[in-house]
Amino acid sequence: MKLTVNDDLIDLAQVFAKNNATLYIVGGFVRNAILGFCETDIDVCSRLLPDEIEHILPAKKYAVKLINAKLGTVHITVKSTGQEYEHTTFRAEVYNAGGNHSPESVRFVDDMALDASRRDFTANAIYYDILGGEFVDYYNGVTDVKAHILRTVETPEYVFSRDGLRILRLVRIANELNFTIDEHTFAVARKMTGQLADISQERFNKEIVAVLFADYKYDSIENPAAYLNGLRQIGELNAWEFVLPEFTELVGVENVRKLYSNTWQNLINSAQPVLRIPAFVADICAYLKLPITKELINSILGVGGIMLNKRECDRQFRVLFAFFEILKGDIFSEERARVFIQDISAYSTQVFGLCDLAHIGQKLQKTYTLMQIDKVPFNLKQLKINGNDIEAAYPEIPKREYAQILSCLLHRCAIMPELNRNDLLLKETATIYRELQNIH
Repeated sequence: MKLTVNDDLIDLAQVFAKNNATLYIVGGFVRNAILGFCETDIDVCSRLLPDEIEHILPAKKYAVKLINAKLGTVHITVKSTGQEYEHTTFRAEVYNAGGNHSPESVRFVDDMALDASRRDFTANAIYYDILGGEFVDYYNGVTDVKAHILRTVETPEYVFSRDGLRILRLVRIANELNFTIDEHTFAVARKMTGQLADISQERFNKEIVAVLFADYKYDSIENPAAYLNGLRQIGELNAWEFVLPEFTELVGVENVRKLYSNTWQNLINSAQPVLRIPAFVADICAYLKLPITKELINSILGVGGIMLNKRECDRQFRVLFAFFEILKGDIFSEERARVFIQDISAYSTQVFGLCDLAHIGQKLQKTYTLMQIDKVPFNLKQLKINGNDIEAAYPEIPKREYAQILSCLLHRCAIMPELNRNDLLLKETATIYRELQNIH
């Protein structure tokens, strides 16, 4: 079997060959090409050091940018086409005890077998000689790829001891590719989950988000249950307490370990991508019977969890709080329902999406449709009055009252859409102001 290699790579490999170095493609591109598709960037490697590469490549044709001197990584850009390749020098690595992702020291080598031994899985340790048109495969990776099996290059104990993040990469890559994880590899990963304690939250975030959307990684692979299987495997590894440390601290390790199996998965079982994150949180909170609070949502989705920004965490809190209010069935009267719908209108798509997954809220959605037909204003911009109007008509009203008055007007329009006229709203303003004074 030979891979189809573009002319840019052939030209680049010829420059390397003239300087007594063989250029290889390695990693995901080789693996995926064996599977029959090429949906990934091309990584290349050789014995040449970054400064040697910069020296041998003609500046008129190539741009070389140093990315990581310690790891020997550069980006090579073909100026005529804009095509970019990441090149890494063959290396051997030394790690400290623990699961820290970064090697303590690196030694550049000429021996490609040493370079292969530092990699994670056999499927990712296959080299392809660009000019020779041959695979170099020290760990029978081609056989594993064709059998759709993911296993470590060396013993799992050795591989996971050098980088704890590989435990999550095992889950993520297997489900993105629809591979089976080698039983021994998975069993050792489970015993060594403590290695995850040394991994930064940012790296966890990338892996967990990738697992949540594993079924969308490659267009050529159809596996709609990939993300569900990935979540289940994270539970089987007892990894949630490391992936969600703030949540674990908040609710306790024993609670988090209840997520061992997939019995907590409910809404997320059929959630489309736009609903995956709120469905993930909703399932956890419902299964553990946890009240929806900002602190709880931030512990799962914030910097100590999936690492969404504050604005998105706040949005997801509102979505989940509204969903659980509907789930409790506390919205009884038509008037209350209309005001509730108005308040959640900015994120109604996600709220009602969760409701559809839970088979609830149909009456509310019908009311929402009727409110749209009745042209109910759903935000202050749609209200036919603003602070300037209030100031002109009632200069005696303090400006500090405007926000509360406008909010009251908006809610009254939810119940009486015909009220949304400038003259009628101004009349109502006086009534609301008197009511507020009586309250104060």
